[in-house]
Amino acid sequence: MKSGRTIIIGDVHGCSWELKQLVEKLCITPEDRVYFVGDLINKGPNSLKVYRRFRAMGAQAVIGNHELAVLHQVDGKRTPTAMFKKLKRSFGSEFKAFVKDLRSWPSFIEEDDFLLVHAGVIPGKGLTDCKKRDLANIRTWDGIGDDLQNPKNPPWYRFYEGEKLVVFGHWAAKGLVNRPNVIGLDTGCVYGKELSALILPERKIVSVKAREAYCLIRRRLS
Repeated sequence: MKSGRTIIIGDVHGCSWELKQLVEKLCITPEDRVYFVGDLINKGPNSLKVYRRFRAMGAQAVIGNHELAVLHQVDGKRTPTAMFKKLKRSFGSEFKAFVKDLRSWPSFIEEDDFLLVHAGVIPGKGLTDCKKRDLANIRTWDGIGDDLQNPKNPPWYRFYEGEKLVVFGHWAAKGLVNRPNVIGLDTGCVYGKELSALILPERKIVSVKAREAYCLIRRRLS
């Protein structure tokens, strides 16, 4: 088992330049365990370069809603979008291997000192009982689990009472969330803000500024 730090990197969304800057700032060593919260791809300028760096680092990732959408479109469960077609073109001959790799990404990673999910956990429900799409998409909690995206409802993490630290991404509009048992790492890099990482066990946040805004937040829940 690696004896270095645990490093968890937030939503990259194709921001390859910012990921390079963050990795250099973190001074990652072979002894460090490196994880990503998902959504490595789409929206930003170079998803392929981000994915190549991720693989070269030997890192692990949970599947985000954008990776899950790729699988759904490949499998014919959703109509291919313009974003999907652009991604497929950019990956070229590497696309099939990329898709094969995505199929192996888990919905959550649980270690002794933290739990990693893309979007969040469902209050009062065991992780193995949750649907993959819910762990990749949840933002709010309605008390029963029927509507997990309603901005009129409070964030799911207000109802999380576990002692184990949950680390998530997905919710750029919230920015950095830092609570005793929950840390949210989507600090909106692709929207011109920052790309952030968490270092454990000291719970240190390391960030780099985005070079530019590559797209706009169009919805309150982005």
